[in-house]
Amino acid sequence: MQCQDLGYRTPLDDFGISNVIIEEDEDVMVSVTPTMLNNTGEWVTVSFSGVENPNINDYIAAYSPSNVDITTTSPIKYQYANVSKTYLESGSGSIRFRLVNMYSDYSFALFRNGTAYPIFAKMSNNVGFTNYQQPLQPHIALTGVANQMRVSWASGNATTQYIKWGTSSGVYTNISQSEAYTYTAKQLCGGPANSYGWRDPGMLHTYVVEFDASVQQVFYTFGSDATSWSPEYSFATPVPVGPSNGVRIVAYGDMGKAEIDQSLEHWEEIPSINTTRNVEALIDDGYELVLHVGDIAYAVGYSAQWDEFMDQITPVASRVPYMTNPGNHERDYINSNGLFNVTDSGGECGIPYEHRFLMPGTDHETQWYSFDFGNVHVIMFSTELNFSIGSAQYEFLESDLASVDRSMTPWVIASGHRPMYVDSNNTTPFAGDVTVADELVHNIDPLFVKFGVNLGLWGHHHSYQRTCPISNRVCMGQGYPVHAVIGMAGMGLSTDLDRVQPDYIEVVDDGEYGYCTIETTADTLHMTFFNNANQVRDDFYLQQ
Repeated sequence: MQCQDLGYRTPLDDFGISNVIIEEDEDVMVSVTPTMLNNTGEWVTVSFSGVENPNINDYIAAYSPSNVDITTTSPIKYQYANVSKTYLESGSGSIRFRLVNMYSDYSFALFRNGTAYPIFAKMSNNVGFTNYQQPLQPHIALTGVANQMRVSWASGNATTQYIKWGTSSGVYTNISQSEAYTYTAKQLCGGPANSYGWRDPGMLHTYVVEFDASVQQVFYTFGSDATSWSPEYSFATPVPVGPSNGVRIVAYGDMGKAEIDQSLEHWEEIPSINTTRNVEALIDDGYELVLHVGDIAYAVGYSAQWDEFMDQITPVASRVPYMTNPGNHERDYINSNGLFNVTDSGGECGIPYEHRFLMPGTDHETQWYSFDFGNVHVIMFSTELNFSIGSAQYEFLESDLASVDRSMTPWVIASGHRPMYVDSNNTTPFAGDVTVADELVHNIDPLFVKFGVNLGLWGHHHSYQRTCPISNRVCMGQGYPVHAVIGMAGMGLSTDLDRVQPDYIEVVDDGEYGYCTIETTADTLHMTFFNNANQVRDDFYLQQ
């Protein structure tokens, strides 16, 4: 298959690491306070002075670990010095940064001459954390087995970690050692992921909690006496499978993350902060499951972005199952056995995603799975791996759909990242929206129709779209699948709509960010698209 570079650029991509010139200026002072932080997400102030002829192209860049080689390693993030209003007049100022504990210290460099040909002027003192083994980034996932929940988290280099849990707050009647694992730069398949974007992820941990069917709430903490214990988190046990057991689900795609301190790094998906906060409020209101349909963190080879994404979603993912499938920006890279020979993952080729999001029964070449939740059967598959008729993924989809017990789970939702039906003018060969949609319609649409899939969820196009009940691009009646593109959670909105909207597309909103909710009863499925002002922009009902 022909190689295609989609040409995505980010602020860090434009940082000329190989062009860094070291011209340390003895008159420049850069300092950071405080020098020690107790918890992840605390703030520091970087002060700087003594800059002669200050310029709008001068900036402060954060590095971690503090002793990295700045001529071979990307900064974590940066802010222009003139964010400080005094800078251009006096050559001095200060900027605040929020720091995520990435299990090492930080330092801050003042650069001049812009990002393409950076001139290093001075490095600050170091700022550290009191605990480089702090257990962080909790997230939970279903396993596909009743009365189980997978709990995962991260730590520094501690290989021995435990989870304590019970059915009452503060009363932990169970303690078990987690499985510890990690991944290395050698497992990645290209740059920047295995070169200047690489950063050691520390140790990752997971444990499957098993509970009696009578249990309704689980309280848990994780860590060890040696490394400290996390705060207490809790989750409601999964809704039991049954035709009358309605569920409340939140769904979105293409979210990413953003810096609360407004630093620059890779893409800044600023709306993702509002999306995350709105979803957290839904969890407070009792929503029970999140479906994130690809393009998860948009780390694209910059490892630190995964740590910051996991930090951003902690208030959500620590409390309800956070179920995902891979998008192009997690999986795709040249010669990595993916369906599309493009560079969209920045050399990650799925490895960081797969290690951080342990979905039921998946591995590097089988990123597809299904699970039952209340009265819904959910199928999550990969549009980045072969889905053509006769492929392993196709065989899975056919077998799984044929085996659904509609007397127990009358509703079937199926999700991939790239959309099967979409209003787009992107007809690029191999990886274009329309091109891939044609392949999905040819290969997968007949399965959806044959086995009565109710709802298809897709991302990739950064908009909200909805079809009529449809088969092979023809609007049908009640009982045929309805498809929704829900890629509007954070990444810059797509505007490449077709000149003439396809007849089968009933709703298109390419101007608003937000999220979707899905609520089911025994005979009704209600899906709603909210913008991030929590205003309803579309909703529809499906009936059994």
